[in-house]
Amino acid sequence: MPMRQPISMRHCLNAFTRSLHFSSSDSASVPARDETESLLTPPTKVLKPAFQRRADRDWIVRNLEESPARRDSRNYLKHFKQEKAVSRKSQSGQTTAENVNQDSWQLHKTGVNLGNLYAPARAMEESPTFTREAPSERIPKTVEPLHIALVKLRWPQGLDKETLGGIALTLSQLVRLGLNIAVVLDCDGEEVAEGLELDKIWETTVSEQVGRVVDALHEFNEPGVMVVEHALGVEDVKNEMPTTVHVRGGVEVKNNRLLLPLLEDGIIPVIPPIAYTTKNLQKRRVEPDDVVLALTREFAGITARSMQGSDIHPMPPHLNALDVQDRPLLDRILILDPLGGITSRDRPDNAHVFINLDQEYRGVRNELTGVHTTRTKRGPTSLFGGSNPFSKFVESNINFAQAKPNRHTKNLDVVQRALKLLPPSSSALIITPTAAAVSSRPQPDDETAPTGVRTRRPKNPLIHNLLTDKPMVSSSLPDETVPHHRPRMPTANPPTFLKKGIPVTIIPAAPWEPPSPSDTCITLENDPRIDFPRLIDLIDDSFQRKLDVHAYLERIRGRVAGVIIAGDYEGGAICTWEDPPSSSPNQPPIPYLDKFAVRTKSQGSGGVADIVWRCLTRQCFPDGVLWRSRSNNPVNKWYFERSVGTWKLPGGNWTMFWTTEGVEEEWAKEKERGEVSGGKWDAYVKVCEGVVPTWADGKRPD
Repeated sequence: MPMRQPISMRHCLNAFTRSLHFSSSDSASVPARDETESLLTPPTKVLKPAFQRRADRDWIVRNLEESPARRDSRNYLKHFKQEKAVSRKSQSGQTTAENVNQDSWQLHKTGVNLGNLYAPARAMEESPTFTREAPSERIPKTVEPLHIALVKLRWPQGLDKETLGGIALTLSQLVRLGLNIAVVLDCDGEEVAEGLELDKIWETTVSEQVGRVVDALHEFNEPGVMVVEHALGVEDVKNEMPTTVHVRGGVEVKNNRLLLPLLEDGIIPVIPPIAYTTKNLQKRRVEPDDVVLALTREFAGITARSMQGSDIHPMPPHLNALDVQDRPLLDRILILDPLGGITSRDRPDNAHVFINLDQEYRGVRNELTGVHTTRTKRGPTSLFGGSNPFSKFVESNINFAQAKPNRHTKNLDVVQRALKLLPPSSSALIITPTAAAVSSRPQPDDETAPTGVRTRRPKNPLIHNLLTDKPMVSSSLPDETVPHHRPRMPTANPPTFLKKGIPVTIIPAAPWEPPSPSDTCITLENDPRIDFPRLIDLIDDSFQRKLDVHAYLERIRGRVAGVIIAGDYEGGAICTWEDPPSSSPNQPPIPYLDKFAVRTKSQGSGGVADIVWRCLTRQCFPDGVLWRSRSNNPVNKWYFERSVGTWKLPGGNWTMFWTTEGVEEEWAKEKERGEVSGGKWDAYVKVCEGVVPTWADGKRPD
C-alpha cells in the first residue's frame, strides 16, 4: 500500500461547500436523494470538481490567516500545519471594509460556522489576550498527523430531528476543518445504571438511535458515515480497579482496521456501546465511558496488544511506517450531554468554564461527590495521609466511591482518565447537544429586527474551540462579568473546557497573610522550593528585557508575600506586601502584584495566564490585590477586563489597577466628609508611585 499523503488543510477540508445546500432556502436547487440510496454513498450530485474544492480550502485558510483575529486562529493554523510556510499580509482599510459587507457570503460559501473569527469586527479585533509581542507571522513547514476527535453523544433519544441535524452539521464542519470524527453513542439516562444487562428493550433503543444519528450525519458529511459494531472486544473477567491504563477485563479495540481507514477518508464511524467476548464472541453491553477509554488507548497507541507485541490487528502499514509524531493524534474529547458542563456552586452561571485537571481534579470531584478535605497552612490533606508517598498516585489514578457517582462525576472521570493518556495539547469539552447544534444556517432570531439592526450569528462552541483551543469565556474573568442566566438553555450548564493542564505551585500555601514575628517573609534566592535562576529567566523572557537581579532583591527584601509557579516555569507571579504611606497609618500592608510573567511561547494561548491569574485572585488574594502597568502596555486590555477599577496615575507613564471591592466608594465618602487623605485610595496611589523599576537596561519603566 503506498504511503498516504500528508493530511494538510488541502486534504482535511475535502468537502467544502455542501452543508448549506441542504438548508430550506437552497433545497429547490438540489435534486432530491433517493431514500433507497446506500448510506455510505456520498452525494455525488452536489460535488464540485477537485480543483474547485482545493481552491475553496485555500480560500478559507487565507481568510483565517489574514483575519483580525489571527492571534486566535494562529493556534489552529499552527496545530493543523500546512505543507508550505505561509506569510500573512496586512489588510488595508479598503479590504477590511469590503469584507465587512461579505460576511453572509463567506458563511454561505464555506458552510463552516467560524463565528466572527475571520469577520473583521472591531470588537473581535480588539479582544484582549495576554501577549506582549506580536504573533509570529509564519507557519512552520511540516507534515501533520491524522487529527481525531472522539465524540460521546448521550441521550440522543431526547433530541428532536432539528437538533440532531444541527449536531450533524457541526460535526461535518469539524471534518472539513481537519478534525476527523468518531462518535460513541450513550443511550443511558441521567441516573447512572447499576448493571449492564443486554435486554431487548435496550438493544432496540440503541438500534433506533444509531439509525437516527447515521441518517443525520449522512445528510451533511459528504465523505459518508458507517456504523461500526465489531471493532470492540471485552474480557469475561470484570475490571474491579478502574485505572487510566488498560487492565485485564476491560473493553479493548480488537479491530482497528474498521476505524482508521474510515477516519482517514473523512468518514464518521458511529460506535454503539456493544462489544464481543474474546473467547466465544458473545455480544455484551458495555459502559459507553469504557468505549471512550478503549478508543483513546487505541488512538494513543498504548493498547494491550501493542504492549504485548501481539500481531492480531496491527496498525495499517502506511500508518505504522510513519514517525511517531505523524501518527493519528486524538486532539479532542467532546462530551455532548444534556446536563452541560461540570457544575460549580461558586460561579453565577453554575458551571466551571475551564478545569486545569492537574491542579483541580481532586477538588472538583470532591465537590461533586460531597467529599471534603481539610486544608491546613501547608495545603489540602490526603485521604491516605500526606506522609505517604504513594497516596498522591493512588488518589489521582483510582476513582473511589465516596458516594454514588452522578453524571457530572462520570463525565469528569472519563475526561480525566482519557487526557492522562494523551499529549498536553489535547483537550476536552463538555457541552449540551443544543449548544453543539448551533450552526451557520440562519436562526429565527437572526432575521433583521424592525429597527433594521441585525445581530451577528451565534458562534458554535465546538468550532470556536477548535480554532482557538480556548473556552468561549475566559475562566479568569471576575464573576461579576459572567452572565447569570442563559435564555437559550435555562436548565443546562454552559460548556466546560478541560485540559490535562499544568501543576501550580503556590509558595507559601494560600491564602497569603501579612508577615508576623512567627511567620516571616520568604526569600526568593534562598528558598529551596524555588529554582531562582529559572524564575529570573522566566521574567526576562516574558518582559523581553533583563532584570537587575541585585537591585530587585534589595527592593523586595522583607516584603515578599508569595510566589506562584505554573508548570515548568511557564508562567508565574511574584507578590509583595507594600507598606502604606505615613498619611495612611491605619491601613494594613498593601498586597501588591510586583511581577506577572508568562513565557513568550505560552502567551496568548494555552491558558497559562488564566491559570496563574485565577490562583492569584481567588486563592492567594481573594480580598483584592493592587498592581500597576505601563500606560501603553498591550496587556492592559487584558488587565482591564480582570480588574475592579483602574486609574491613570499623574505623569502619564503608569496605570493603576486593583481587584479590591469598595475602593472608589470609600474614596467618594472621604471626599464628602472633606477628608483629604488617609484611606485606601491614597495608600494605593502612593504605593504605585513609589515602586522603583529595577531593570538592567535602565530604559523605560515596565
